[in-house]
Amino acid sequence: MTHHVVLTTIGEDRPGLVDEVSRFVFERGGNIEDSRMVNLHGQFTIMMLVAGDETAMGRLQDGLGVLNRESRLHAELHPADFAARPGAADALPYRLSATAIDEPGLVQPLAHLLAELGVNIESMQTTLAEAPITAAPVFAMELVVSVPRATPIGELRAALRDLCDRLNLDWQLAAL
Repeated sequence: MTHHVVLTTIGEDRPGLVDEVSRFVFERGGNIEDSRMVNLHGQFTIMMLVAGDETAMGRLQDGLGVLNRESRLHAELHPADFAARPGAADALPYRLSATAIDEPGLVQPLAHLLAELGVNIESMQTTLAEAPITAAPVFAMELVVSVPRATPIGELRAALRDLCDRLNLDWQLAAL
């Protein structure tokens, strides 16, 4: 029987971290099925969905301390429960992009609106960069969301339009 865990790590970025973590998983009988990795201003974080049999899961758990010490990372394992995830047939995937001159509090109101409408954020990436010419700080976010089939897209667009107008966000919602 195949089991799944999510392996998360964070630590100071340096060459070889992905090699070390992926070798740790492979040598213990795990298989990386899905992952996200990013350098956040010098801190490198990894999230991996790892599959394996019961023996592999035990080896991963038992070796976690070794990974932490040898790689100078903070690593944790979390059980993955696929039964808790709603079926894909119940929702439609959309991409939501938004940009604005940076100011505190742009993510939370948008996340709150989506939650109120039952829209699940599947992934989110945010960046802060300087605008060309003016060098003003520009905040950008890109989300992949799952919109319940029962949610009228027109109502979602209207709610996003109202919120983004108040926050002075330029936005776009597109079906995937």
